[in-house]
Amino acid sequence: MKFTLQPVKGKEFINRTELLKEMVEELRDKRSTTGYALYGKRRIGKTSILKEVQRRLDQEEEIVVVYYSVWDLIESTLAEFCHRLSLDIIEAYRPHVGLTYRASELVQTPLSMLRKLLGEAQLTIVYNEIEFLVTRKKDTDGGILLENALNISEKLGKKTDTKCVLLIDEFPSIIDLKSNNVKVGEAVLRKIRTVFEGWEQTTLCISGSIRSTMNLAVLSSSSPFYRQLIVKEIAPLKQEHVTELLTQHLDISQEGIKEVYEFSAGIPFYVQFIGKMLERRDKITLDSIRNVEHEFLTEEGNILFKEEFGSLGPKERLLVLSIAKGYHAPKEMANVVGDKISNINRFLTYLTEKGYVSKEDKGHYVLDDPVFERWLTEILPEADAVDIDI
Repeated sequence: MKFTLQPVKGKEFINRTELLKEMVEELRDKRSTTGYALYGKRRIGKTSILKEVQRRLDQEEEIVVVYYSVWDLIESTLAEFCHRLSLDIIEAYRPHVGLTYRASELVQTPLSMLRKLLGEAQLTIVYNEIEFLVTRKKDTDGGILLENALNISEKLGKKTDTKCVLLIDEFPSIIDLKSNNVKVGEAVLRKIRTVFEGWEQTTLCISGSIRSTMNLAVLSSSSPFYRQLIVKEIAPLKQEHVTELLTQHLDISQEGIKEVYEFSAGIPFYVQFIGKMLERRDKITLDSIRNVEHEFLTEEGNILFKEEFGSLGPKERLLVLSIAKGYHAPKEMANVVGDKISNINRFLTYLTEKGYVSKEDKGHYVLDDPVFERWLTEILPEADAVDIDI
């Protein structure tokens, strides 16, 4: 496998050596229920880390790993979350309990046949939970559904003398799921924490991109999982690791590597994407790299960033653009935008919570994603962005 836009696993995985070693050693210990919380910028490689942990732990006979992404949900309801998680856990345990049917086939089985099938597969202990999946009663309490789903791994772990490792990607987005057309909110995190406290055979590892929601879940002293998980911030790749990644598959000079590193700021997704585009070039020169970077901003950048930028409010877009133009202090932005500093600070807080902006020093704000910043200044047409000239 060469450059990829999918989560990286195996020999193509670059860096994170110490973190991976620590996580795998801790998670493979059947006596430990200690889990991890990974957080960092979007496209920084959190999913790749979880997938690589899964790949390594899959080689352990007494460890059952379930990877689950909240962003993969279609309906974005708590019921769908519980349904999908339950099926994924049962599917992961299928080899350990002798179940010949795939988990997705079970929910299509008439109840009259279900107990017989589960009895033969030593799954009688989770019959009630699976019955919920089959019937999918609309009036079922969300808390009961969630508790049933989360406890399937615990019951199966005890039955098979195994440890289950639940890897839940973009975990804080659970608070945005709906039940009866209303967001479940932070209460769902407290419910999961209550179940989590009783686990003996299950470990939880989570990831999240947006600092505000990670604060709600893990980072804040008032969050349900504060000091319940080992927290690790995932940083960009260093230049030496970008060098290793690029030289695996490309004939590229040190000058070229430096150009890619400075453009991508070490964010793995962008390094992979630029590398993939450079694979198609007969000869890689500094000019060809810069042409590829411009092509990326023009074509892929419009796909990646236009929707993100458009999802921001009008005042938020103005502030993002003003930072990209070099105005980093709230007072400067207030003068440019024509608004009160108090209002500017309020919208900067929103942007920080959404993961677009960081406060580097007192009164100095920067955009988190340097490639997004270049797209704003080099590609985004001014007429499409704002009604005033910044």
